[in-house]
Amino acid sequence: MNKKVKIFAIIVLVIAVLIGAYSYFGNSAPAASTSSLSTTAGVPLLAGGGGSVTPGLSTGSFSNVLSGINGITLDTSIFSNSGYKALRDNPVVLGTATIGRQNPFAPIGTDSGAAQALLQVETLAPDKILSTSAEFGALITSTTTAPSTVVFQYGLSDAFGSDTTPVAVSKNNTALFTATNLVPNTLYYVEAVAVQGSSTATGTIMSFTTAAAQPKH
Repeated sequence: MNKKVKIFAIIVLVIAVLIGAYSYFGNSAPAASTSSLSTTAGVPLLAGGGGSVTPGLSTGSFSNVLSGINGITLDTSIFSNSGYKALRDNPVVLGTATIGRQNPFAPIGTDSGAAQALLQVETLAPDKILSTSAEFGALITSTTTAPSTVVFQYGLSDAFGSDTTPVAVSKNNTALFTATNLVPNTLYYVEAVAVQGSSTATGTIMSFTTAAAQPKH
């Protein structure tokens, strides 16, 4: 928050407290005549404050309450304190929500409709990165034994632009593909897309940078 905004907020809060205190104690105090409320000059309005009541005006005047605020001094040295400047915001990163049952009201152990095959794919971090090639990888999770394939989308942005040929998933549920003809010292993005029958799953987007070109001897 801006320093000036903080000071302004503190001043507004002090004004609200003063008005509330006056409203509470002023309404409960017995009424006094106008002559008894008049002051001569220089009578402090608030304890510790620098304001005073103007002759001829009653102490209940709202303007007198505001004039007393002029004597309030705010200590803003805390904003230059090293401890205050060292404060940092620590955001909390929320995890990915776990997908629950399709029908939470169905009896335990059953669900409505036909059983749905679960297909998930995790894009692995690219490996064996050279100046013009890199190995893409994916890990497949499926509730069926039907054959599945993986296509890797890659390019210079998360819009990709290039696709690999379909890669068969091995017995250990992984798929690997070595991409070639890459540009040296360039940032690339890659995403794995798994296909199993009519089901399709998309993995997270990973990024990597190719190595610098080796000088020719």
